[in-house]
Amino acid sequence: MISPNSSDKSGIRLEHLRKEYGDTIALEDLNLVARPGEILGIAGPNGAGKSTMVKILASETNQTSGTITLNGAPWDPREHKKQVAIVHQEPQLFANLTVAENILVGIEKSKYVRPKSSQVDQNLLNEVGLAEYAHRRLGSLPLAIQQRTEIAHALARSADVFLFDEPNSALTEEESSELFEWMHKLAKEGKIVFLVSHRLLELAAHCDRVVVIIDGNVKVEIKKNELTEERISRELMTGVANKRASLTHAGKNTKDLLQVSDWKHVDEAFKPLELSIMQGEILAVIGVEGSGGREIVRSLAGFAPTTGDIAMQESKGSAVTKQVAFVSGDRSSSLFSNLSVGENLYVRLENRIKTKLRTLSQSRARAIAESAKSEFLVRAASIDTPIRSLSGGNQQKVAIASALALKPQMIALEEPTRGVDISSKAEIYKLVREYVSQGNAAVFYCTEVSEVFDSADRAAVVFDGKIKKILDVTKFNDAESLAGAISQATAS
Repeated sequence: MISPNSSDKSGIRLEHLRKEYGDTIALEDLNLVARPGEILGIAGPNGAGKSTMVKILASETNQTSGTITLNGAPWDPREHKKQVAIVHQEPQLFANLTVAENILVGIEKSKYVRPKSSQVDQNLLNEVGLAEYAHRRLGSLPLAIQQRTEIAHALARSADVFLFDEPNSALTEEESSELFEWMHKLAKEGKIVFLVSHRLLELAAHCDRVVVIIDGNVKVEIKKNELTEERISRELMTGVANKRASLTHAGKNTKDLLQVSDWKHVDEAFKPLELSIMQGEILAVIGVEGSGGREIVRSLAGFAPTTGDIAMQESKGSAVTKQVAFVSGDRSSSLFSNLSVGENLYVRLENRIKTKLRTLSQSRARAIAESAKSEFLVRAASIDTPIRSLSGGNQQKVAIASALALKPQMIALEEPTRGVDISSKAEIYKLVREYVSQGNAAVFYCTEVSEVFDSADRAAVVFDGKIKKILDVTKFNDAESLAGAISQATAS
């Protein structure tokens, strides 16, 4: 590993960095060097401290102790903030502004005047593929376009350091390739580029080095000549309990829980379809972005405009969707960022946390929150911890726990483990499996075959707004053979 005490002072140097959130230690003794002209990969399980390190470098929070230097000069958050550009996992932009206006935020000529769209670099809009959306309000556009806008916002800055924190979690394969081209271009220009990702194959393919962070420390540095997906995975899994054995698939069940017929999207995001979901099963809906798969899952929870028939046992129509809990692919839509962990866990339970006089029972609410925190393996110092201080995986557990606290008969999830590390993925799969084993059902939309193989009982393959085939996942021995069957289904 490159020693922070090296005589070469170029780049960013983090020495003995420590960050505390109350009783929670996010970074313990982090030592790290990032060089100009390289892409440095950051890997680690959820809660390891990756995002905390990024927030410190982005001047979104300060370290408790330790030092940072940039090219030998002491780190000044007020000054160096101008030299750092960040692309977040969840876009942090302004929904009421246009795409072009969002790109200019922070680099506009006056902080008192709304940025003018005409000032944005047209070449940048073309290169990032946003020209046609430049004058559209950001809040009206899909998550993938919002993510690309944040990337363009970062590229528009005259920055020396670029922090990419799970930047392509909402992008297509083609869009991701374009993003990595930009990263390599920035590195060739002598910029310092960080890539924080759970996608090990991408880390191996695009990084010059990868450091693995465990429990707030750099555990190991993997150099280019040793950099493989298998090597990163091995380092990540060392000391992390393997939960895979508990992820058993459901037994055969022929009792339908939910059925839809002549079910179609009013804007034709998907064509009329017939579908049944059984008690005790996890059904994956898999398809590329724009296939209609996402809209199918949203529609079952009443979050997409549809016509047709929907039934769940004795219920029909809108009465069904009230029994389906929904967790959005955008965590910020499922959580209240200004509330604590506990408040997020009980906020939907109005009838269970009020007294006969209709006032809030603090003791009842806290008891429910403590129980949910334990049951759903949420790693936080206490239920009073701010939700925004948790890692992405733990925030996702809170989002799912909050939905399941309503005791629905079915849960619908969009990309339930997007941007979540290996260990937390296994825990989330296990929690959903335990939920459906009680006679409930789960349906989720995803784009990754490995996730379907690891967690689902059946997979509905969606292409061009149609369910092309429903596959029995339990009949496949590995993810590669399942991927082949999915590819064959979309080609038919």
